[in-house]
Amino acid sequence: MESELQRNACKLDAPPAVAVNGGVLPTDVLHEILLRLPAKVLCRFRLVCQSWRSLTSDPIFAKAHSSRHPLVVGLRSIAGRGRRWRSDHEVQLLDPFSGNIVRRIPTRKAWHDHELSTHLGLLCISERRAQQEDCILSPATGEILMVPTTGIVTKYKGKSMTLSTCLLGRVPSTGEYKALRVCRYHDRYLDGEPEQTYHVATLGRDAIWRVKPCPAVRVAIVSEARAVVNGVAYFLLDVDPADSDNVIAAFNLCTEEWRNPMLRGPLNGHHTSAKYAERISLHLADLNGCLASICRCTRGYPYDNCSVDLWFLVDLDKELWIKQYSLRSAPFGDPVRFFTPLAILDDERILLWVQGAQELRAYDPRTTTWTKLSTIENIFDIAMYQGSLLC
Repeated sequence: MESELQRNACKLDAPPAVAVNGGVLPTDVLHEILLRLPAKVLCRFRLVCQSWRSLTSDPIFAKAHSSRHPLVVGLRSIAGRGRRWRSDHEVQLLDPFSGNIVRRIPTRKAWHDHELSTHLGLLCISERRAQQEDCILSPATGEILMVPTTGIVTKYKGKSMTLSTCLLGRVPSTGEYKALRVCRYHDRYLDGEPEQTYHVATLGRDAIWRVKPCPAVRVAIVSEARAVVNGVAYFLLDVDPADSDNVIAAFNLCTEEWRNPMLRGPLNGHHTSAKYAERISLHLADLNGCLASICRCTRGYPYDNCSVDLWFLVDLDKELWIKQYSLRSAPFGDPVRFFTPLAILDDERILLWVQGAQELRAYDPRTTTWTKLSTIENIFDIAMYQGSLLC
């Protein structure tokens, strides 16, 4: 049976509601005024009258509001600085421009070696080094769903599970949410190549993991090496980017099958060129609903000459990629080497998380300038919230 969390998340696809303004203000004027207010205030305004409730509950209005008021989500220790292993953690929704906390949701659990990922209006928190339940959370409602480990293979070919990662995705044709879990197994006493298994679970009251066939290659399971877009989970291969053919494994959550052949990446056939001849790293991300390949190139020591190219997949069938942005290091006194693109803002600036400085910054590709937005300390994981608090 479908869970309440899943039903709430699917409301974004409901047909738009019709708002009647009662003649006080023109509807388009009221629409523009309400779009400028934060979600917390709009939720209170729903009590004013039925027409305001209808307008602020419209999925189209909610989508427009979230684009004007983007939020980031992070996992933080309740106890404070440096005590992530001694206390429970809470999920926090933050305003990237001010750093203010918009909403807190306690998880009532301590996460030690975890990953945080988002998809539409839901979050997924999973432990990497333990066979524990995965946590699916809805920031809009505060509801938490724990996905049990029923069906997970603890041993494979005589090897014990050592690492795992979980991705959350939604099947566009059915609206149901599925989780894909990749488990890695090692023999602690013998050297050799690790083994991997793949499990899929459909979210609901009785979620059970189902074992799925393995692809022809071993995929990377770190958070920067995978992304879910439009019901397809994409993975980089578990090899050195400089030695690979720059291909990407793709798993369709609807058919629960791997794409054959694998997807050619944007640097396929060009990874040995002079531009990418030095230290390179590749990452995948969901940027504004599109699959992006983040190609980072560093030259010299101490890697203060850094460039990042953002390639977007515009046609899956034709394997067509377009490079839309190129970023360079910022003059902030520290080399901006490790930054993570989170989203493309409405003004075409790129929102980025700079891990070492614990700052959110914006990069304007038109002027090649950086702007410091806010400092967010003690956040262990951060991601872009893709949903709306109005739904």
